[in-house]
Amino acid sequence: MRPDNFKAQLNQSEQTALTWFVLSGCTRDEAFLTFARPDMAGSAARSVVKETIKQFFARAEVKDYIAAYTATLDAVVNPEKKKEASPSGAVSMEERKARAKTRATEFAMSLAENIDQADDPEYVLKLMDKVGLLDGDEQVEEQPRRYLPVTCSECAYRKFVEENCEEAPDSGTEVAEEKAD
Repeated sequence: MRPDNFKAQLNQSEQTALTWFVLSGCTRDEAFLTFARPDMAGSAARSVVKETIKQFFARAEVKDYIAAYTATLDAVVNPEKKKEASPSGAVSMEERKARAKTRATEFAMSLAENIDQADDPEYVLKLMDKVGLLDGDEQVEEQPRRYLPVTCSECAYRKFVEENCEEAPDSGTEVAEEKAD
């Protein structure tokens, strides 16, 4: 089964690889090397193979095929679930944001389930953190607290100084006279 109304410049083996990728949930490497380019499976230049796979899945028609095939499967699996259009035909910004957030969360969860097969596990963790899947797991560091000082009339240090210190004499002669007494 191929996507409905999809015309792409992908050959039959590439379409089969993408179909298997969507259906089975296997890794990109496995789908590409099994169906699209089995001749590269035993290649000694592993970095060249990885780069070829990365470039293949980055192509616009590949992304379009995956999206179209996923939509086709969704239509087959859930035929009664039709998208409801609003009366004016426009969707509010809040609804669009809510749907986008839901899709991003589902995407992050699907990546997290296969994190051991991910090319960049750090990207998966960052994405999970962005959508809020890691919020409860982290210990939050408390921000420094800042206290406002009391006014001068209420300052305990000032009161102590005023109560326990005598005023210094104005000239040095008075001090000498006091010592003489």
